[in-house]
Amino acid sequence: MYDNKLYQEIKASAKLEELVHSFWTHKNVMDEPQTITIVPDSFFKIIFLVQEECIVKYFMTGLWTEQKEFTIPPNTTSFGCRLKILAPEFLIQKEIASISNDIKPLDLAYLNIETFDLTNFLNVVQQWEDELMKLLLNKPIPKNKLLLSQLLYKTNGALSASEISTQIFWTNRQINRYLNKFIGIPLKRYLNIQKCYEAYLRIQKGKLAPEKNFFDQAHFIREIKKHTGETPKSLFKHQNDRFIQLRNIKE
Repeated sequence: MYDNKLYQEIKASAKLEELVHSFWTHKNVMDEPQTITIVPDSFFKIIFLVQEECIVKYFMTGLWTEQKEFTIPPNTTSFGCRLKILAPEFLIQKEIASISNDIKPLDLAYLNIETFDLTNFLNVVQQWEDELMKLLLNKPIPKNKLLLSQLLYKTNGALSASEISTQIFWTNRQINRYLNKFIGIPLKRYLNIQKCYEAYLRIQKGKLAPEKNFFDQAHFIREIKKHTGETPKSLFKHQNDRFIQLRNIKE
């Protein structure tokens, strides 16, 4: 059985919140590997693994559009940073479209991660934010892009692509061109990921029927299975072991 105390999460501070969603840490305290399944959550990530206070793996993920299995080595602590859709252009200054559903190894010198004090999660977050702040461009984010990001994370898939376009006065074609360039998928696909992730909050509580954003029960099951490989019932059943991500998601 999974122990929630092994997981912690901290929201990004106000100075980074338009580009960074949150920071998290998870511990595998067992003497054997732990296999988990990660489902799409609409963020890309920077992650590093620590054993005996040494970083043993450091990488960036692209955006997941399907479930992925990962094996966490024994007695290993994972640290992660979830990044939003504007982060490729305005924070890391590179597209992540080329690593969609994949990972890219990072040099330990990137963000000076090799100098971090790893003994305390709060300290790790503060150091991480300090390094990310150094990457910020000295220019404002264009209003249309900022409104796009803010609306997406406020509504979490509740609006259609055309409704998003109308509200921010940016054409669907322009939005798709931007998202395809930087994160590798169009707006409608991104909204589907958000819609399913929002549904995970209900599945987490044992509510296995759709509330909104799905035509009917069959559509709900089909969409959830497309992104996770499992039915809502199976996700709920396994959230304490293989799908620990679902146990820890928050609104």
